[in-house]
Amino acid sequence: MKAIKIDFILKKCKGFVLIAFLFAFFSGQAQLGGSNSYQFLDLANSSRIQGLGGSNISLYDGDVNLTLSNPSLLDSLQSGSISLNYMNYVGDINYGFSSFTYHINNIGTFNAALMYANYGKFTKADETGEKTGSFVANDIAAIVGFGRRIDSMFSVGANLKFFNSIYDVYNSNGLALDLAANYHKPNSLFGASIVLKNMGMVFSKYNEKEKLPFEIQAGISQKLKHAPFRFSLTFTNLQQWDLTYDDPNAPKEFDPETFEPLPPKEPNFFDKAAGHIVIGTEFVLSKNFNIQLGYNLRRRQELKFAEKRGMVGFSGGIGFKIKKFNLNYSLASYHLAGNSHSFSITTNINSFRSKN
Repeated sequence: MKAIKIDFILKKCKGFVLIAFLFAFFSGQAQLGGSNSYQFLDLANSSRIQGLGGSNISLYDGDVNLTLSNPSLLDSLQSGSISLNYMNYVGDINYGFSSFTYHINNIGTFNAALMYANYGKFTKADETGEKTGSFVANDIAAIVGFGRRIDSMFSVGANLKFFNSIYDVYNSNGLALDLAANYHKPNSLFGASIVLKNMGMVFSKYNEKEKLPFEIQAGISQKLKHAPFRFSLTFTNLQQWDLTYDDPNAPKEFDPETFEPLPPKEPNFFDKAAGHIVIGTEFVLSKNFNIQLGYNLRRRQELKFAEKRGMVGFSGGIGFKIKKFNLNYSLASYHLAGNSHSFSITTNINSFRSKN
């Protein structure tokens, strides 16, 4: 009887979820890229996602590390999974998360996670420039996720995130909600998802301008039937079409006749579209070994040097299984000054239990 009631509620919630998605879409139209706080909530939370370009929400293969980006990927087979992730970002910035997943029959699958970001130690000085000590800056978020299959092809999920930021004597906290839906037919090689991220409120602000980094993401993945390749396409920041900006430090062009500075070049359709696209490819050589490659077009547009572009925007990783542990390492190029390294390790405590 209890299971029937829950299924009835979930079916009725389909319309509510659609309304919530539409409401979030229209409410996000006024947000401008780069004007939000608490951007640590958008960091790539796992090594595998980092290797696939920094954003991926459509892979449905039992990897519990993907569920923080898309809670509708939570599945009963992940029950008992423990995950640890560490990222050496840029400079002295380090972040990571740990999680535990548990399934409750006839209700759904729950995930409890703790995410942190540490920005290192800073020198404190007064208005005259005299050093008065040092301070640290940290962000932390406690996350509870829930996912459940509605039928054989569709699943839904949500993440509730309580976050707290501490920068010296300044403190800010709030609550954010992710809503997600996934399509994946059993034994199908295709998957599609949509996620509304970081809807919520700030309880304690630094000033009156803080707001959450709301974002709409959509993604598709397709594995080839007779070849070990899986391709993913993720569309980010769909709530705003034009993400381009004028770089005040960009080299100026001058009119060859009048030598007057020319106005900045207007971004074309491709420039605007590229800011939303993340491409990921996996070489699935076996169930226990795969290689990831990713390309983040917006990252390359914004962080490359015109004189020397290098591998900015590209990333790669490797995943393998040793006995009862799944390991993943990835390397992402954010800037010519350095790369970002990330590590993930996952196991399932149920696999250690005696089968006698």
